[in-house]
Amino acid sequence: EQAAITLYCQSTMALPVDQLRQVLAQSLSPDVTTRQNAERALLASQTTPGHALTVLRLISSNDAADGPVRQSAAVHFKNMVKKGWAPDPDDADAKKFLVPTSDRDMIKNNLVELMCTVPPQIQAQCSESISLIASHDFPQKWDNLLPDLISRFGNPNWAVVNGVLLTANSLFKRFRYVQRSDALYADILYVLQRIQEPLTQLFTTITQQLDGYANNIQELTARLEALRSINRIFYSLNYQDLPEYFEDHMKEWMMGFAKLLEYKNPILVDEDEELTPGPIDNVQVSVVQNLNLYGNKDEEPFLPYLPQFTTLVWNLLMTVTPHTKHDALATISIRFLSSLIGKMMHRKLFEGEGTLREIFGRIVIPNLTIREIDQERFEDDPAEFILSDMESSDTESRRKCTQELLRAMCRQFEQETTTICSEHVNQMLGQFAADKSKWEMKDVAIHLMLGIAIRAESAQFGVSQVNEGVNVMDFFSTHVYTELQETDMNVRPMLKATSIKFVSIFRNQFSKEQFGGLLPLLIAHLGSPHVVVHTYAASAIEK
Repeated sequence: EQAAITLYCQSTMALPVDQLRQVLAQSLSPDVTTRQNAERALLASQTTPGHALTVLRLISSNDAADGPVRQSAAVHFKNMVKKGWAPDPDDADAKKFLVPTSDRDMIKNNLVELMCTVPPQIQAQCSESISLIASHDFPQKWDNLLPDLISRFGNPNWAVVNGVLLTANSLFKRFRYVQRSDALYADILYVLQRIQEPLTQLFTTITQQLDGYANNIQELTARLEALRSINRIFYSLNYQDLPEYFEDHMKEWMMGFAKLLEYKNPILVDEDEELTPGPIDNVQVSVVQNLNLYGNKDEEPFLPYLPQFTTLVWNLLMTVTPHTKHDALATISIRFLSSLIGKMMHRKLFEGEGTLREIFGRIVIPNLTIREIDQERFEDDPAEFILSDMESSDTESRRKCTQELLRAMCRQFEQETTTICSEHVNQMLGQFAADKSKWEMKDVAIHLMLGIAIRAESAQFGVSQVNEGVNVMDFFSTHVYTELQETDMNVRPMLKATSIKFVSIFRNQFSKEQFGGLLPLLIAHLGSPHVVVHTYAASAIEK
């Protein structure tokens, strides 16, 4: 076997498929020497004309015994494409990985078909390979890719449909988060002209089919997975501007979105699952992401649908559980409401003390309250807790989004929001004063203050302008400073972390004398056995 590998390394011909199968099998060997020799053989073969095509032939094998080898071949092909399709011209070793020009057209002409005929694990690798090639060649050098994908929208095999939709979604992500340019708009127009109509037809067809498969978990799951991918494609195509076609067909899309937000089916809900979102959760997240995109753009054709979707998203928030599986749905739904409530043009949707009080009672308080999973992260995964909790982090969490909602409410209804919030703060602080074991109440009270007291802030300098209706320094002296004076580092450590965060955020508001009293307390918390507490203390001292 070793001799065969060595011989192949010296050859300039593509290895026959049987011999390639042997080398790939050796690349999976537990023996280090055998595995390394096989890996070197594969690396040396990459630039040999015909090698990539032989790899694809092996991936397409239907021999069940070839399962691990086919998976290995798919990973090998993906890595070939990643390194050798468009290598860095400044890399002196780039030619070592270059995929031969003679193989490229054949690869592109067969890769989509291959992806549609292989098992899911291999399909994922093929899809990624298509995306890697497309990032360089599509659409100018691969004009048959999109028609090839779209032609399979009607395939009776849902694994095929979902495979091409996932691939299309990956292709079009490039339209997001990039600066506008003529070249970008030319590519978007190219895609829209080909996919907007078949995508809309597929969306409406699948949404109409859901009721017909109400008791079939497999059929429903496949369709909901497809709808999620379609929604993500919709997001990419609408990210830069509202295309004329989608404006003309907004009714079909909005009717479908509304149906998905209201869709319920107990057979798809695992009541015992707390971490992983279900298929309905995932598709509803994708719908609200699209609504949030349109809401932020203030697109006039979308405005008539806003009252309906405000109600639907509100109702959705009433049903989400505190479990991790609903975090994404809760955060994007809260963000959607925040984007509306903070704008004068949507003021009428929310004005009225009753509505504001309901927002506090049913959305704000539940999503600011410490959960069991938060306490577990604080103790067992402090890095993850810090990432989701610190004010300078980009990671979204329920608490961050809820505080943004409070700030949006203050922009439009500052006096009413401040009054209602102050009532809740006083009530919760009273509960804590009566029973120190209810420290979670004080934690919520501090976060409520963080939500309503800030008018303007920056990550670098902290708060620069405060809500005049809130006495931040009085609150600090009475409720935050006293918490930091507790010398036992194991007493209410999460509340200590929140108190330090409060100090860090409002650092611009403290006098020189107050700093003099604070610094020794912060330094003392550097000795806390809790990672989050001593990390927050170090960060506060630095700032």
